[in-house]
Amino acid sequence: MLPTKNLAKDWKSIVSQFWQRNALIDVSVRLQMLGGALLLLYAALFPLASDYADTAKKLLVVLTFWVLFTRGRHWLNSPVGWFFAASLLVQVLSWVGMLVEHPIWAESSPKLHRLGQWFLFAAIACWLGGSTRNTLILWLTALIAILLAPWIAGGGFSEWAYGAMGQRVEFGFHNAQHTAIIFGVALLGLAVFSKRIFNYSGVLSVPSLAWAVAVGLCALAVLYSQTRAIWFAIAISLFALLIVYVVVVFRKPGKGIWLRLLSWGAVIGVAIIALWVKVGDVVIKRLGLERSTVDALLSGNLESIPYSSIGVRIHSWHAAVNWIAERPLLGWGGKGRRLVIQNLQDMPPEFRNSIGHLHNSYLDLLVNYGFLGALVWGAFNCWLFLAAYKSWRKGFLPGDFFLFYIGFMILWLIANCFESYLFYSSGHFIFGIVVAGIATHIFRSKSTPEQGRAVSE
Repeated sequence: MLPTKNLAKDWKSIVSQFWQRNALIDVSVRLQMLGGALLLLYAALFPLASDYADTAKKLLVVLTFWVLFTRGRHWLNSPVGWFFAASLLVQVLSWVGMLVEHPIWAESSPKLHRLGQWFLFAAIACWLGGSTRNTLILWLTALIAILLAPWIAGGGFSEWAYGAMGQRVEFGFHNAQHTAIIFGVALLGLAVFSKRIFNYSGVLSVPSLAWAVAVGLCALAVLYSQTRAIWFAIAISLFALLIVYVVVVFRKPGKGIWLRLLSWGAVIGVAIIALWVKVGDVVIKRLGLERSTVDALLSGNLESIPYSSIGVRIHSWHAAVNWIAERPLLGWGGKGRRLVIQNLQDMPPEFRNSIGHLHNSYLDLLVNYGFLGALVWGAFNCWLFLAAYKSWRKGFLPGDFFLFYIGFMILWLIANCFESYLFYSSGHFIFGIVVAGIATHIFRSKSTPEQGRAVSE
């Protein structure tokens, strides 16, 4: 007969060594295992099978609410709880306003998930338990799933070949723009955490080789997606992080400063040259497609701008300004951005019938929920940055985590100027996974301020 009691103890011991104890909410080991499993399932399944990932996400959210109401009600009174409540209130007020003034355009009921899904990160952060190790496991799980997506959800070798020949690829995601930001954030994370990987395993090791392969795949995926906005956002983000890195390096004493800078400069230079030789013609062709549109825009003649990729954005953005001015406080409700598109008379029918957003998260937000909705989003992000900064200064948030957060937010804020990621599941996934890893350290710093630096070790 098997010693089931000892076996259960052994499994609990193994799990506790892999997944650190939750320091935010007092839950049993079994409940912690369930929450952690749902969390890792969501991270692994979204790039590979989004329908199943949605089920895991819903179960995780339900479990989190139950645990918070039974064992952690004080977290509901946190700033995140108030921002979440404010987002729900704005959606209700916007719906009521439309129901009173324009009932024919009002939705049958307020759709609270549109802004509510911004706060998925809070549920994820609760189950990370304030742990750096748990966060790294989550991010590694998501990274592996993203790297497998072209082979499982996408077209495999054939789609990579199409990308190399200059065709735009999606690798199984919603469209190429969403492919670009997912692989772009993965590429940014690989760049920021390279020092952690090399310090752990050395430059010449299997993990370092795997890192180099992952960097190459992510870079090619971003290039093959042919999304110019993400190219621009990644370039600005990496340049900003490079400046921060140089400043930090020169503040440290030692004779190896120039050697480190030259070494990294040589590695980056060789990588850029190799990528340019491989796909330089794809980049040049993609950047040259909209030359006539840019010329018309610079001339100030909006009517002559064709309905191309950039042209559709310019026409819809111009129209959105008038809609925002008409209802600036609470917007036009959940159907607002769609109303802007449908009422663009000059837009070709194929675009009017297929496009349901403005390719700009901020204009979508202003059209749908007005300046009150934008205020909630802006205030939340300001609080998040200040809280992350304070947690880093206290020693709870590791320095490379804070650097990754800064680079991610630069990329994220720029990318949302050209695509409505805030309102799509891929945006919820990326924002939720990344910000949760930062927020869990913020929560830990607020719950145990006396422990200082220990949690970041």
